Amino acid sequence: MASSISSPPAPKLTVELSLSPTVYSYSDPDPPTLSISITSDADSPITLLTYNSPFHLSSGMTHDSFPIWDLTTDSPVKTTSVRLQRMPLSRARGSGDEQYFLALPPSEKITVSTRFARGNINMRPQSKAVAQQEREEAERSGKARRSIFACGVDGLEPGHRYRVSVAKASLMSFWWVWGTKEDVLVDPGNRDWGLDNLPGQETPLEISEIDAVEFEVKD
Repeated sequence: MASSISSPPAPKLTVELSLSPTVYSYSDPDPPTLSISITSDADSPITLLTYNSPFHLSSGMTHDSFPIWDLTTDSPVKTTSVRLQRMPLSRARGSGDEQYFLALPPSEKITVSTRFARGNINMRPQSKAVAQQEREEAERSGKARRSIFACGVDGLEPGHRYRVSVAKASLMSFWWVWGTKEDVLVDPGNRDWGLDNLPGQETPLEISEIDAVEFEVKD
């Protein structure tokens, strides 16, 4: 009788969300730092594709991965949402897409962080009222207009308390494979640079409950 070899179960990821500091003033030159820590319980390494997900924080922030709730008004905050058409993702070593492949060693906590604000480091966070005023002035002068919707602390209201969380819908499906990042990447010019020739595992990852984080915004 032939024996069958079963695949190992999909790993469980323990995920923690944090924000530092949890009190922000618009007089501060730098916004808080948003971080996610991920620990895999697998016995061997895995690699995830994190594009536009909570595990790639800067792109996840503009793809509805981090909803913000205004605790003062008990209402959701409208956040910036960006949708771009682009070429298929590449796993070529040294390409711009290499940043989206995240390797998780066995039982080791991996932390990724970004500024809790718009991606442009030269753009200082502004309150909702100031953002609206700047947009109106830009419209009158014909200059490029910024979004009036929030992105991190940018576009929020002073004197309010908020809660940021990870959207469950953004955790429903991840492309992932067994192996290290180096196992996934190929040399530049390789004809197998796309993901079509490296299908991900069909079994979805199990992800722990993720506690939300409360924070306060001041003048």
